[in-house]
Amino acid sequence: MFLRELELDEFRAFRKLHLRLAPAGFRAIGPNASGKSTLLEAIAMLATTRSPRTSSEREIANWQSGTELAVPPYARLRGVFERDDGQHQIEIGLSLDERAQRPLRKQIRLDERPVRATDAVGQFKTVLFSPEDVELVSGPPGGRRRFLDMAISQASRSYLKALSRYGRVLEQRNSLLRGFAREGIGPASRRVGEELAFWDAELTATAVEVIALRACAIAKLSERAAVHFSVLTDDPTLQVLYLPHRLLATVEAAVELEAWNTPTRTFRQSITAAFITALEAARGEEVRRGVTAIGPHRDDFVIQAGGVDLGRFGSRGQQRLALISLKLAELDLLTEAAGEPPVLLLDDALSELDATHRAKIVAMLASRRAQVCVTSTDDADLAGTDLAHLPLLRIRPGEVEGSGEP
Repeated sequence: MFLRELELDEFRAFRKLHLRLAPAGFRAIGPNASGKSTLLEAIAMLATTRSPRTSSEREIANWQSGTELAVPPYARLRGVFERDDGQHQIEIGLSLDERAQRPLRKQIRLDERPVRATDAVGQFKTVLFSPEDVELVSGPPGGRRRFLDMAISQASRSYLKALSRYGRVLEQRNSLLRGFAREGIGPASRRVGEELAFWDAELTATAVEVIALRACAIAKLSERAAVHFSVLTDDPTLQVLYLPHRLLATVEAAVELEAWNTPTRTFRQSITAAFITALEAARGEEVRRGVTAIGPHRDDFVIQAGGVDLGRFGSRGQQRLALISLKLAELDLLTEAAGEPPVLLLDDALSELDATHRAKIVAMLASRRAQVCVTSTDDADLAGTDLAHLPLLRIRPGEVEGSGEP
């Protein structure tokens, strides 16, 4: 799988850009704030339909766009990519109108046909690593959940559909609970039991699917990340441990690693029973607070080495190498799911590493047949490496010099 063309209109600082890319990838060299990260952001967004850099996609549209046409700001990105089954095209358009009921409007087209985001995610696959991602190890749980959702959604359409449905059910159930809290209705009320019954069943069904797939995916990620970490550090003890909210003992059960994307019926049943029990135990708390207290929206995971939580006690170097190992494991996961490697995006990822670890990582990347798109502020970071042969792009604010083709 590789990106053949990238076209941007009014995408942040890039007013207009059209790049043709080599199957091997490219090196993008330029100073900070020149737009290197924006290029990789756009490529990653083609895979997930969402920006990996911001939760407010209003920031993406260049605010000068639309001025000449007297229309609200907008942005468009288009990618032409090759898969084993042929050439495809994905296009995402954003338009902003603060006066409208929905200020941000997103339109997605796959092979020139309008599609929903759930049908576009994962058609084109990427793995992105940037220096800020080290927060996955040491930062708040929300970032780790977002990583899981992005990674597993690209690999499993059933996960993406379950996650989307879970979000809708959670919103409806929370709305009902807030109503009980406002009216001062107690958990023992017959009305609470009757009105929550349907949403409890819906929440359980969708939550179990999300939890089961997360558990199996994390087990596979842990297995592969340990291998990569051992190569980089000679330490074979890395573990990625899933922490499902209030369900840890159940999910620690055996997982079918060979078929991570199809959890066994027995495994699902054990999670279902535990989730129902936990939901019943939390009834009083939920009605009092007006919010769903358990479920995948509160999950977390931890990365350990030698039994030590690297997020709390690991050095910056350990955290970075653990994160790179996790990203390489994600690359393995997506390759297994698609039968071909995704595009690998490295945003200034090698600059803070010593020469020994940089050489090991580059060698690991060069041994794969993935398209690699790498950025750096300095040519010297990539000189003399197995990535030095990649076509060179010089990046300046809003401009790209050079060709992505060999």
